[in-house]
Amino acid sequence: MNKITQPDSKVERGDWQTNMRLALSICQYIRAQGINPQVIIEPTCGKGNFIFAALDVFDSIEDVYAIEIYQPYINSLQEMTNLYGKVHFHIYNQSVFDFDFMSIKNEIHGKEILILGNPPWVTNSKLGLMESNNLPQKSNYKKSKGLDAITGKGNFDIAEYITNQLLHFVDTENAVLAFLLKNSVIRNIIHEQRKSKLHISNIRQLNIEADQEFNASVSASLFYCKIGMPAMDICDVYNFYNQRLLYSYGWISDKFVANVEKYEQIKDIDGVSPLTWWSGIKHDCAKIMELTKENDKYINGLGEVVDIEDEIIFPLVKSSDIKGDTISSTRKYIILTQHSPSEDTMYLQFKYPKAYQYLLLHADLLDGRKSIIYKNRPRFCIFGVGDYTFRKYKIVVSGLYKNAQFAIVSLIDNKIALTDDTCYILGFDNYEEAKQTLDVLNGEQVQSFIQSVYFVDDKRVITKDLLMRINLIQALKLSCKPITMQYYNYLYKRQVPMQSSLF
Repeated sequence: MNKITQPDSKVERGDWQTNMRLALSICQYIRAQGINPQVIIEPTCGKGNFIFAALDVFDSIEDVYAIEIYQPYINSLQEMTNLYGKVHFHIYNQSVFDFDFMSIKNEIHGKEILILGNPPWVTNSKLGLMESNNLPQKSNYKKSKGLDAITGKGNFDIAEYITNQLLHFVDTENAVLAFLLKNSVIRNIIHEQRKSKLHISNIRQLNIEADQEFNASVSASLFYCKIGMPAMDICDVYNFYNQRLLYSYGWISDKFVANVEKYEQIKDIDGVSPLTWWSGIKHDCAKIMELTKENDKYINGLGEVVDIEDEIIFPLVKSSDIKGDTISSTRKYIILTQHSPSEDTMYLQFKYPKAYQYLLLHADLLDGRKSIIYKNRPRFCIFGVGDYTFRKYKIVVSGLYKNAQFAIVSLIDNKIALTDDTCYILGFDNYEEAKQTLDVLNGEQVQSFIQSVYFVDDKRVITKDLLMRINLIQALKLSCKPITMQYYNYLYKRQVPMQSSLF
């Protein structure tokens, strides 16, 4: 990978300038809410479009605090300041991560403050891969622990970090914050509201067309909130262009939901699943571990014929294979190197010597898997494997698709069918138990519940956390579906003690 050393790297600076038309529309919207700021703070001001838009819209501005890491933009901004003689400009050629906001605390205290802008839409991990210096000093600012920090929850958007720092900075001031952010970042802020206890209210997400405004394939919005007010944890979602209210999301009691109105109609299902959902197999080396079958020969992702022991090869269900209620065939196969996460893979050398030689032949790719989860683990190891992997019948669902289609897969080619890590599974030894569970999951009640709690623009729409919230017994109550006493007993024995009886 080439190290980016240019100080004017667009990606490193998160440099996607907000056009003046959009900046003016945002400022006009803010003014329509009755906001008349005396102080403007723009923490990543770029060319200054937001600042100049604010100066054109508001006649109450006394001070402008502009922070920008890129010197040419600072030079351009300074040339324009003489056009606004009554406004005091405080311009800083610094990274927002190095700027000491507390140094201006006394200057802005007691005034009406507007923090606005478009902080970088890039993650700390992305900048880390670029070997960028434009990063917070502590990248794991959420203090994620253990495997969460390793596998993704320690990753965050730079814009989220900046927004949270500024919300804490003005938490006791009379302020408004209006940032253009990815929708996922706004959700994270609302989700953390219970924990952070920030004094933000009148929280709004105003959806924009990011592809038209920024030529970016991402869901993004104007995040607007008032600060210094009693805290709220519900966000109203609008269409920015016509101001139409679409829906609301946030915290209902101790549950975080995607659509408040829908959730209130089906919330009784929200609880604890009596059955445990598991993720499929993670290997991070599809070219070697995943095979196709052509003329009774296995072919790997490099186009090589793979001649290894058949006992170690299993049918593999991927997200794109989940169509309809039943899966009877697959396009892919997988080499299974372990039956449990702790199993020593050296057994392959003696039990499956051809497979072991194949893995050795491609050890450069397998040993080069970058995720830290493989560190200090058996060579050629995998994740997402356990007793549940080898159940004869499985209910599977993709984590990637907006429609939560559940399906049953059983034996394929007289072998246990496995799933990859884009899928989640429930394992069964009895077909009738699997089929009745499938009917509940694909029923109207569960589908309505899922739609009320998932966010369709998430990278992974369906998660294990969501699936574990589905109380199948409550869903059966609401559905009035006919079930056998044997199936009821199967669920009842697995429910948590505080759940009520079905009958």
